[in-house]
Amino acid sequence: MEISYTDLRAKEVVNLQNGARMGKIIDMIIDSNGKNVLGLVVPGARKIFRSSEDIFIPWCNIAKIGNDVILVSLDVSSLTNVTKSSDMHLGDLSQEHGDSDDYL
Repeated sequence: MEISYTDLRAKEVVNLQNGARMGKIIDMIIDSNGKNVLGLVVPGARKIFRSSEDIFIPWCNIAKIGNDVILVSLDVSSLTNVTKSSDMHLGDLSQEHGDSDDYL
């Protein structure tokens, strides 16, 4: 299957684990050889006084790429942020936001 980044970027990402919408793709991570896609990046939780941390979705967690949506199977407690701030730890994400649709 061949698909362009522009086509991927237009699709909504939905987590099969909790049914939450994660937003649209903002970046794609490719290995240094340029041969393999390692994963996709979606926006993290938006906060009023703190910058958000983008969420990395490994390619192996992508269940299906449909016409309108990308289905991923991602355990919220095992999220990996693309950028980590010093004042927030990865484990705090699931506790701080629970299963809120505003986050994941």
